[in-house]
Amino acid sequence: MNKMKTVNETLAELREHYHLTGTERQPKQLNTSDFDGPVIFSNDPKIATVPPAFFIVQTIQEMKELGGVPDSEYGPGGMEPHHPLPEPYSAERLANVTGNHADICKAFRAYIYGYSPLVKDYEDILNAKRFPMKVALYSGEDIVVTASNPLIVGSKESHGEPVNLNFNKITIQPGGKVIYLTNGTVQANEVIIVNTLGTDNDGPNIENIGGNGGNGGNGNSGSNGKDGSNGNPGKDNKNSCATQATSGTAGGGGTDGARGSDGEKGGDAEDVNFKTGTITGFVNMLTQGGNGGNGGNGGNGGNGGKGGNGGGSTSECSAGNGGNGGSGGNGGASGNGGNAGNGGNIYFTYDEGGSASFKARAIAGNGGNGGNGGSGGVGGGGGSGYSSGSSGKNGTSGSTGTAGKAGTVGSVYVNGKKQ
Repeated sequence: MNKMKTVNETLAELREHYHLTGTERQPKQLNTSDFDGPVIFSNDPKIATVPPAFFIVQTIQEMKELGGVPDSEYGPGGMEPHHPLPEPYSAERLANVTGNHADICKAFRAYIYGYSPLVKDYEDILNAKRFPMKVALYSGEDIVVTASNPLIVGSKESHGEPVNLNFNKITIQPGGKVIYLTNGTVQANEVIIVNTLGTDNDGPNIENIGGNGGNGGNGNSGSNGKDGSNGNPGKDNKNSCATQATSGTAGGGGTDGARGSDGEKGGDAEDVNFKTGTITGFVNMLTQGGNGGNGGNGGNGGNGGKGGNGGGSTSECSAGNGGNGGSGGNGGASGNGGNAGNGGNIYFTYDEGGSASFKARAIAGNGGNGGNGGSGGVGGGGGSGYSSGSSGKNGTSGSTGTAGKAGTVGSVYVNGKKQ
């Protein structure tokens, strides 16, 4: 393993060759407890707690050189290639796609953090669709991350744009967390993780996670049917019925409940390349895909309208028949649970020196639960009369949605060794 560059060497290179600007707006000393709530580092200045600096990368090859995992880390004695690969390259198929097309995103990630020859055919289209790229950078002398104020690193639209950190020293206090929601490289000369005395129960201090999918919306309930109209009473002659009473009309049927919408897919965790000269403390790392959203519940069916009453009887005329009740609407089907996102990868590399122990967990995200089907509406009652109307049929309940699938598990590597 080649000796790492120092943080100052990297910053000097970025200033000289990659037009690094904006670091003067970032504090040299930063303690997350000085802020209210989480501290957000992002390539979007509108949501960032501290303004990002930016440097310009012209090609995917430069991006891999600056912050990726070297190809030399793969192969005999090293890591096995493990990134999901895009479909075989086709210029015709990809001619009009955007830079955020699924295959472009897979190739981007596999090139930078994986064994790049496997997606070499994608070099030209990656350079055409994704570059030049403005890469966000946060730098300083010292940053301290506390339990009540985690450090969250994310990109503007969750398309995996890298957000990089370069600090001389990173200190994570007991219960503190660095949470990555996008790709990125963290470089430090020294990392110190302070654990609660005599315990390793502070939880993960470095997390690489996908966002949870949103829950599906509930379906609207059906409308109730209108009640039937009452019949007119009969009319008598002197000794006979001149006009028979009319029957009540049938109640209207309730309408069906609407289907609940599906839960959204959980976000995939990305890749984080964490490089430090020395590391001290208990390093507890977690990578996990986002959970799928729950499916929405189906709407309830509307109730059937009541049948109208038959017209009233007279001295000579019998009453009219009651109208039948309307049928209840069927309950709407529920939405399906969203599939979970896939786990990402953490590459933790350190030079010899310092003292550290490691714990690593790679967990699949959970699929969302299917929603509950809506209840069927109640049939309307029959109207009264010479013969009472029959009650309407009750609606059937909607079907239950299926649960989303669990995501695939990511990996954590320490100095090239899978944990």
